[in-house]
Amino acid sequence: MTEGTGMQSGRIDPAKLDAAAKPKRRRRKRNRPDPAPELREWEKAAEARAHARPYPPGIMLEPAGLDQEHWTPPHNDLDLWTLQLADAFGTRSKAIIATFMRQLEALCRPTDWDENAKQWRLDEHEFSALLAIVNTAKPRNELEAAQVAQMVAVHLMTMKLAARALKYDGDIRTAAVAAKLARTFTLQIEALRSGRGRKPAARQTITVRKELHQHVHYHRGGGETQRQPQGRAIAAADKCAALPSPDESGNVLPLSSRKGKAPM
Repeated sequence: MTEGTGMQSGRIDPAKLDAAAKPKRRRRKRNRPDPAPELREWEKAAEARAHARPYPPGIMLEPAGLDQEHWTPPHNDLDLWTLQLADAFGTRSKAIIATFMRQLEALCRPTDWDENAKQWRLDEHEFSALLAIVNTAKPRNELEAAQVAQMVAVHLMTMKLAARALKYDGDIRTAAVAAKLARTFTLQIEALRSGRGRKPAARQTITVRKELHQHVHYHRGGGETQRQPQGRAIAAADKCAALPSPDESGNVLPLSSRKGKAPM
């Protein structure tokens, strides 16, 4: 073989062999069919709905050294971007904007190493997604903005713990904490709506109880007592009018003591 291949007389030349180089594999693109005609018809209405939604502020990050980032707008109009952030956080205070931006930045973890800047970089898409969630909630003031920021933090914790619980099937504690955080997120949404004067969803609770009541009937002159486990426990025997008696002295009506059936 030739000398350029790194082999001479059947021997490998270490000086000319690049062991770190790996052959690049070309990914074959799968054949995809055209969208269905029904999907093309749906596309028009979906595009109109997308353009009707509020436009989120977005963000671009520039390395500032020591793993720090500069916040920059995704377009070239800084004043317009500041207005977008003010509208997203429901405030006109630049201090409030800077505070919430630092808090949201702290929720994002460095994921990529920038060789040119020699530092770890945050994910712009994740930061922009957090701003989009805040913008969608449309907080009316700084207090509601604080509520929404907490909702964002709970959402991130829920998703990360849920991913861990799915990765490790035996991690029951993590799954339980993720479920509690999911319920907390729902309560936060209801609290935000309640603060805006919206009534929470009506909940109907039905309690089934099993109660046993006894009726005690005393028969005058009979001597036996009959108990019936039904109805309400009200001793109404004394309230009933007695049968008329033929005896002028007021004695009760005598009962027949004969046994058997009476003649027709």
